[in-house]
Order: sequence, then C-alpha cells, then structure tokens
Amino acid sequence: MTNSPNSEMQLSNISGNTSPRLTVDFFESGIGETIIITFPDGGIGVVDAHPSQDPERPSISDLTKGKKIHFLCMTHPHADHGKDLVPLLERHPEIRAFWHTVSDISAFIFAEGGQVINYRSPFHEAATELQADWGRWLTKIYGNVAERNIPHHKLRSDLEAKDISGVKVHVLSPEEQEQNRSSSAYHQMASGKRSGMPDPNALSAILVLEYAGSTIVLGADALKKNWKPAIKKYRRLGLQKASVLKVPHHGASNAIDLRKKQESYLDLCSGSTLSILFAGDSNHPDRRVHQKLSEKTSPACLINGTRDSDAANTKNPLEIFLPGAKAVTQAISPCQRQVSVQICEDGDFTLIQGKTCQECPLS
Repeated sequence: MTNSPNSEMQLSNISGNTSPRLTVDFFESGIGETIIITFPDGGIGVVDAHPSQDPERPSISDLTKGKKIHFLCMTHPHADHGKDLVPLLERHPEIRAFWHTVSDISAFIFAEGGQVINYRSPFHEAATELQADWGRWLTKIYGNVAERNIPHHKLRSDLEAKDISGVKVHVLSPEEQEQNRSSSAYHQMASGKRSGMPDPNALSAILVLEYAGSTIVLGADALKKNWKPAIKKYRRLGLQKASVLKVPHHGASNAIDLRKKQESYLDLCSGSTLSILFAGDSNHPDRRVHQKLSEKTSPACLINGTRDSDAANTKNPLEIFLPGAKAVTQAISPCQRQVSVQICEDGDFTLIQGKTCQECPLS
C-alpha cells in the first residue's frame, strides 16, 4: 500500500493513467456511512448513504451527478445506513438495481405503514413501533423503488458473485436462515407471540469486491454471528487477505469476538490491511476493538470528533437532566471528510486520499 503525499488531492488529478481501475470512496457522514464504488467502466455503486452535518462535504446528489448507478445497496434497514438513498431514488435518472436484505413481510410492514391503523393489536403496536423508529424513510425507499419499477434483488450468502465491469461482488452475509429467522419473528409479532423486534443488524450484507486479485471487504453492521459463516465462505472462495476492511458496526464490540483464539473479521486481514472506521461517539469505537484494529491493521477513521467519553466532551457536560431540555453544543469538524482507495488492473493497491490514524494529528 502506498499513501498519497497530498491528502487534499482530488481524484481527477491523481494521475493521467486511464487504465481500468476500481475506486472506493468512503465519505464522513455524521452518525452514518456513505460508500461510493467507481467501477472500471465509470459506473458507480452506492453502498449505504447518510448525510453529513458538515457543510463542506458534498451532498449525495453532487457525488453521483451525471453517473450511471449500477446499484444502490441498503445493507440493512437502519436509517444511519440508508437515509441518503431516498433523494437518489427520487431524482437520479439512471439506477439499474436496488439491493437489500429485508424480508418480504418486514418490507410489507414498512411499505404499508399508512395502513397500520387497520390492524388489530398486538400487530398494530408492533408495526407502530417500527413505523415510529425508522419506517417512514423505508416507506419512501420501497415506495420509490416500486413507483419507478427499479429491479430489486434480495442479497444472501448463497448467491453467486455478480460481475460488474470485471469486478466480482461477493455476498458473504446474511445467510438465508437468518433472513427466515427474522421473517418468522415478524410473523410471531403479527400473531401476538412476540413483542420485541429482531435485530436488523443481523441482516447486514457483507460484501467483498474482488478485482485483479485484491479484495475490499465492506462489513456493514454485521454482528459476531454473521462473521463465522462469512469467514468460511471467504476462505472457500480462495480470496486473498483483504487490502481494505470497512470495520463493521462502527467498531462496536458486538461485531467481534475479542476472546483469544476465536475467529473474527480480523482473520481476513494482514498487517498491511487498511481498516476504514466510521465512528464518532463515546461508545464507537469500543476502545478494546480500536486497540485490536491498531495492532492488526492500519486504521483510517472518518469521525465527527466526539471521540472521548469523559464528561467534558459529551453532549451534556454538566450532566443536568431537565425534561425537554437539550444541551447546546458547537459544531464539530470531522477529522477527515474522505478516504479513497484504488486498485489498478495489475492489482496494485493505493490509498489515494485521506490519512491513516498514524499520520493524523488528532490521534
């Protein structure tokens, strides 16, 4: 891996080389994630998208303007991974496919949210909870997909790799049985046999981009249980150690087994792997996870600055709790707005924009 000496360098100015290459841009997105893949043919894939509060980060519309979108991928139904997919589904003129992992019944609940009042309790209560938390934006997503007749594909681990302009896109997770388990939970909710929602993170799509012998692993918010079968498939495919790992679940401890001799996503990495970490509050990343990442990989963070857990750096530094009151805080600039990587047709991997944590003056 080679680092660009100028972290402010724009992609269009990196080189006069016009040979085929795969580029992946990771954009700071406040509490969420935005990943844009540029394939060798110039078309793009968007894996999750969330707006930033930083006015200097371009909007999702600006980042995708004039580009053919091979696919939009919502890795799992959480708004911090999909809120910014809505404006693309509403206005972008060329979207070839929508990828998702949500079961048919949960999609029905979200898409038919306006009809929730027609159902009797306890289904009504469960559906209302879903609608209140994140149903509205999912209704917009599925509504626009249906209205524009965009082909949609439900991702799962037993599907064959998709080839896009010479790049193989492998799906390592979720497994079909995990999707069935989630679907069954919604059926139980409808019949009053279950009150709690299944964890949407268990439906996270783990994607692997394979190009010229190099791999980029995009871990979404996949949990510990998702990674065990995912690692088996990765090895079964004979893939090389990852050049890049998008750290799952913002570096949370529920995505990795920290016990000795237990497998984790770090087993897919080598000492030269670049790990991309979307984080930014006192719990993300977990300090133990961050230490492991620093020992096993070369981390590069996209964070909004609220990294410390001490009272002076929280949203309520005086720990005063009054009904309806909100702490007033100053806007925090992200440590960096973008990290971009590139794989050329000869397999050469380069960090073309951004800094690793070892180089970051805020570390």
